[in-house]
Amino acid sequence: MSKVKIKNGNVMRLSDYYLGQLILICNWVKDNTETNHREHRRAIELVKRVKRFVYGTDRSLEINNLMKEEKERGVLFKD
Repeated sequence: MSKVKIKNGNVMRLSDYYLGQLILICNWVKDNTETNHREHRRAIELVKRVKRFVYGTDRSLEINNLMKEEKERGVLFKD
């Protein structure tokens, strides 16, 4: 996606699909790592920040629908 330069830093625009993918990946990391791993803690914090953004922008319904579609998609192997 495109990046927009701002004086104090960068801002990245993400579609609803990629926000849903980010939440699903972080949830997978939380479920499959031990609580003392750095990645586990990062995933928890990232999910908190993304969910706060999603609920603040009122895009939660679209993202939840996309996440549900992704979970229900046919796969060869279940993890």
